[in-house]
Amino acid sequence: MLNNLRQFYIFDLEVGARKAGATIPTMNEIAPVFQRMKDTSRIYSVRTNSASMLIGDMAVDAAQQFITLLVRLSDTKTPNSVYSDPVAGQFNEHVKVGNVGSDFGCHVLISTAAERNQPNIYTCAIERMPGIPFDSVRRMLSKMLNYEYKDNTNFFSYLHPAGGLDANNQPRRDRCCPHIEMRGRPSDTLVSDINNGRITGVSLIRSEPVTPIAGAPYLSRSSSELKLGIDHNSLPANVWASLCQAIQNSAQVYSTAQVKYRIPNSRRTVTVEIDAATGSPLTEMYVQSFELTNIFPFLAQSAMHIVSHLHDVAVPQFLTHRTI
Repeated sequence: MLNNLRQFYIFDLEVGARKAGATIPTMNEIAPVFQRMKDTSRIYSVRTNSASMLIGDMAVDAAQQFITLLVRLSDTKTPNSVYSDPVAGQFNEHVKVGNVGSDFGCHVLISTAAERNQPNIYTCAIERMPGIPFDSVRRMLSKMLNYEYKDNTNFFSYLHPAGGLDANNQPRRDRCCPHIEMRGRPSDTLVSDINNGRITGVSLIRSEPVTPIAGAPYLSRSSSELKLGIDHNSLPANVWASLCQAIQNSAQVYSTAQVKYRIPNSRRTVTVEIDAATGSPLTEMYVQSFELTNIFPFLAQSAMHIVSHLHDVAVPQFLTHRTI
C-alpha cells in the first residue's frame, strides 16, 4: 500500500431479515442507526477482544443519496511500528502499551438509493486497507444493527403479517433484527475473459462431514468435488451469465464453484472461485474496483475524520457504479 494510492472495491450490499414475512428497512432508515453508533463511539470487540472496531466518522449526502463511513480498527496484537533512516543511523520503535493498538481506517461509501429493480440492494465501495478485511466491515455493520435492536425496543418493528390486535387492542406488531450481506461484483475483466477466453474446467464443491481416512488418521475428508464436462461447440454468446445461472441452480447442494479458463490471446490459465448462490467471486482480485493515484497530501493508514481530499476524488467514481 502506497501513501498516494488507494483502491476501492465495489460490493452489492443487501439488507435482509431472517424472519419470514419481516419488513426490510431501507438504507435511509438504517443510516440514523450508524449515526448514533458513531456519536456514542459504540465499540465492536473482535479477535478474541484483542481488537476493537467502530465508526470513527460519518457524513450524509442527501442530495446525491449516499453516506460515507470511516470504519476504524484498533489491534493490540499487531507488531510495534518501526521507522528508520539507515543513512543517518536512526531506528525508532514505537512500543504499544496497555490497550493501545495499531489503528487502521477505511472509507466506506454506501448508496441510500436501492439499485434499479433490486429492492434492498445498494451499491457499496470499500477502501482496501490491509488490517481490515472486507468481511470485518460487513460484520461490524450488522453488529451495529444488532446493538440498536437490543437497545431500542422500537427498532425494528412492523405490522404483524398475520394481522390481529395486541393486548392493548392495537394492531399487532412484530420485531426482527435486520442484517447486512455484501457480495463482490465481478470485475469487467473477469466477465470479458470468461466470455472471450476458453473454459477449461468447471467444478462444483460441497462441504462434507469431517470423516477420517482409513489408514491415515492425520487425513480427513472435508469436501467433495463434482467435475463438469464442457461441450465447446455449444457455448452461448454470454458464457458468464449462463455459467452463473447453471451454478446457482445447484447452490442448495454445492456452495462453491471453481472455474478454470485460459485468458484470451494468452497461454495463461487461471482459476477463480465463485459463490454458487450469488455468482460473486471469492477472491478480491476478481472483484470490480477503481484506483485513485497521485493523492496529495499523502495518506496515513488511519484517520480521526473522513479524509476530504480522498473522499472528494472517490465519490465521482463511486457514483458511476450505481444504477438507480
